[in-house]
Amino acid sequence: MNWEIRNLFSEIEIVKEKINDAVTSFEWFENEYFIHEPSHVLSMNEVKIHGYKYHEHRIQIAQLCDLMHIYIERLDKQIQEFKEIEKASSAKFGDRTDNA
Repeated sequence: MNWEIRNLFSEIEIVKEKINDAVTSFEWFENEYFIHEPSHVLSMNEVKIHGYKYHEHRIQIAQLCDLMHIYIERLDKQIQEFKEIEKASSAKFGDRTDNA
């Protein structure tokens, strides 16, 4: 049982690292793209640059969303596995507590 729980936590750590990588990648994208203050009025040249990069940004955002959905599904699966382990443990030990 302990090895199952350790394995499950290892898998959760991997998903956490992947989420962190995706967030870091998106932060790079955000820092590179949003270089002006919110009140900054864009020039015509800046508007054109935004237009040129539109498809690239759309792809990056779509990929991030896809990754997050995949990671959420993996976490849901691991949470379900943990619940099954907990349920099996409760059934095996009669769900007793050690209150003194």
